[in-house]
Amino acid sequence: MPKWGETGSVSPAGTTPLRVGTRGSALATTQTGHVARRLEELTGRDVEIVRIRTDGDVLTGSLAQMGGTGVFVTALREALLDGRCDVAVHSLKDLPTEPAPGLTVITPERENPRDVLCARGGLTITTLRRGARVGTGSPRRAAQLRSVRPDLDVVDIRGNVDTRLARALGEEADLDAVVLAYAGLARLGRLEAVSEVIDTAIMAPAAGQGALAVEVRTSSLDDPVLARALHDLDHEPTRLAVLAERALLGRLEAGCAAPVGAHAVVEDGDVALTAVVARVDGAEQLTHSARAALPPSAGSLAAAATARDDVARGLGARVADALLADGAARLAPLRETGAGTPVLDAPAAEAPATDRAVEAAREQLRDGGYRGAAE
Repeated sequence: MPKWGETGSVSPAGTTPLRVGTRGSALATTQTGHVARRLEELTGRDVEIVRIRTDGDVLTGSLAQMGGTGVFVTALREALLDGRCDVAVHSLKDLPTEPAPGLTVITPERENPRDVLCARGGLTITTLRRGARVGTGSPRRAAQLRSVRPDLDVVDIRGNVDTRLARALGEEADLDAVVLAYAGLARLGRLEAVSEVIDTAIMAPAAGQGALAVEVRTSSLDDPVLARALHDLDHEPTRLAVLAERALLGRLEAGCAAPVGAHAVVEDGDVALTAVVARVDGAEQLTHSARAALPPSAGSLAAAATARDDVARGLGARVADALLADGAARLAPLRETGAGTPVLDAPAAEAPATDRAVEAAREQLRDGGYRGAAE
């Protein structure tokens, strides 16, 4: 989090356009457009969109085979560092958990982080026929689908949003349904394709899902106009939630191939986090939840923000340690760096190890609660 100044004069807006870098996909340019318009309002400067081609836009195969989440990020970061753009906009879940030297990340308000099912006839996970073919490119989604509906034929798919939707909803559809992120469909104005918004008790989202990362050169924060604009763009509840989720992911050292879900919220003065680690085949999964009290926003704004950020990160690390202690590394491809190195912060108030509501929801589906016909 940048250390924003609390007082001081603001210089007049610059006359050169603020260059905002983005991937070239329809979703990327749409979500970058929202950020660009807001930056234009906040800085008073014209904004120019700079499209940057990343390896993830030209390579084929699964995300894991292409080299993980960083495949969408590296080219944008290079353009930012070498001065071809002043700001870069990413889907936050694409960012590696390790910070990039010389760059600072700002988090605008998050869209709904949940996953959605898109199926003909308004079908849901419960009502899909037995043996239905469901497409997803995410090991996390695949594992959680198999956990609640082991009868489903989960198919690995790639492509942009329209390509994926056509596989389930098009005239030549070869799938019964696809699973996508609510946020992407909302930003593209495609929510009419959604037949079910999936409860996080059934499918925990990816860490950072639904959030954007606005990245700048740290040196750019010397410009008081841009610094103030980015301060106003940053949304603290989003920042704290995604810090907790990404701290968990970093502690587990879980890459894009690991079926790990995480969902944090800020509520009643606390940050609360629930995380899931599953076997790829969905046969077993671990869930752990905890919450931690946030210190009040008193005194120095920068010091208060740092203290609250540290609480969120500490919560993510503690939940990861609890999952590792319960055997998470046995279920998923994790590097068990968190085991045996507990965080020495004040302990969070732990939720019961087994969440009865979550387990009841899963059991209802797994044990025949779904009503789909065999064919």
